[in-house]
Amino acid sequence: MAVVNNELPTLLDQVKRQAPNGAIDRIVEQLTRKNPILEDMVVLEGNLPTGHRVTSRTGLPSVGWRKLNEGVAPSKSVTDQFDEACGELAGMSVVDTRVAKLNGNEAAFRASEDKAFVAAMSNEIATGIFYHSTDAAPEKFNGLAPRYDNTVVSAANPQGDQIIKCDPAAAGADQYSIWLVVWGPETVFGIYPKGSVAGLEPDDRGVQLWNDANNKKFKAYVTYWTWDFGLVVRDWRYVVRIGNIDASGFDATKTLIHDAMADAVEQVQDLNSGRPVLYCSRKVKTMLRKEARNAVKSSTLTTEMVGGKPVDFFDGIPIKRSDALVTEDVIA
Repeated sequence: MAVVNNELPTLLDQVKRQAPNGAIDRIVEQLTRKNPILEDMVVLEGNLPTGHRVTSRTGLPSVGWRKLNEGVAPSKSVTDQFDEACGELAGMSVVDTRVAKLNGNEAAFRASEDKAFVAAMSNEIATGIFYHSTDAAPEKFNGLAPRYDNTVVSAANPQGDQIIKCDPAAAGADQYSIWLVVWGPETVFGIYPKGSVAGLEPDDRGVQLWNDANNKKFKAYVTYWTWDFGLVVRDWRYVVRIGNIDASGFDATKTLIHDAMADAVEQVQDLNSGRPVLYCSRKVKTMLRKEARNAVKSSTLTTEMVGGKPVDFFDGIPIKRSDALVTEDVIA
């Protein structure tokens, strides 16, 4: 039975990438998404080979007033530790040397394939920052949604206070969330394992003999891609999730989202402790614009030019579209 080759670039792939003059054409990257979160977050080297150990203060010492000739009872603060793990995202590019060398466009063809790997891995990391769960997949890292998914506040879940339901009556699996994250070394940051390299790491293995589907050998250019990454929420008070934004039941006359965003800004412990950014999907960003346009009272949504590009702000906090954010279930 014939084997369909979906993993390795073929002559057809090479032809599809040619411009009329025979050069490798610029490819329209329809699968590349907007991932501003990768540009915003602070990334630090972890203090463990597999991640980062966080020490946080969970209790203050007791103090009291004293009279003359009276003593003071000794006391101490209380600390706790928890570990954040990194996951290793990997990929492998294998290109037949003859395919790459056709028409003398070897370097350009490999570069076009490299660009696709960069996009794919960036998309996966951005998705993971919001949605990955080590409970569901231990090989990954823990994202934001598994940490902020329960509004019941308890000793084990103090971050329940950081979830704001935009529409308490929302129903269905077509909900969205807006995330307010304050990036900083003392708040929320990305990590890479101790002694490793930050970010996407390509390892060009050069020309190797590779097995085809029938275990026959051919010469191929091989590049192994890795990205070791983890997320540390050092202080849970610096993330707020605005959930239950019901896309189907949205009414642009109610200014629900703007009110919820105002609540989120006030819920953060201190906006000056890092770099605050609001993230939302394309759909929600459109809804925000409509709310601002239809608002009876003045809106706090503004647009300013930053680096020659228009950027939306809410109360001075940039609002950025993240294509990694998708529809969700209702937060109970």
